[in-house]
Amino acid sequence: MVALRDGGIATCDIPFSKSLEQFRRDYLALTAQVRETGAPYDLNGGYMVIGTSALPQTELDGAVNIYAGCYNNPFLVWGKYQEKLWRSALPISFQFHHTQMDGGHAARFLENLQEEIRALSP
Repeated sequence: MVALRDGGIATCDIPFSKSLEQFRRDYLALTAQVRETGAPYDLNGGYMVIGTSALPQTELDGAVNIYAGCYNNPFLVWGKYQEKLWRSALPISFQFHHTQMDGGHAARFLENLQEEIRALSP
């Protein structure tokens, strides 16, 4: 979801890339395009979508997403990172539908996400 200049929101699908730098470039370009035009950017058919929302202005411990038939894809939300003693923490909320993945798949996804975050640390 992208916040629009008029206060509304629009969806923006970002294509998968094995390169984090390429994903970053696509993310910045496509979200800027949606923000400026107000038109959603959707990958047309044949793609698995993982919904995400970044809410850096908000501290959150969890989020709830409605499964309404057409929005059953996995959903990942994160807010403001938190300073805790000598480390930073980024709480996330991850939801998935059991018709698409099992708990083991979800755990593997979260482990891979943690590995990517650790790789960013100096």
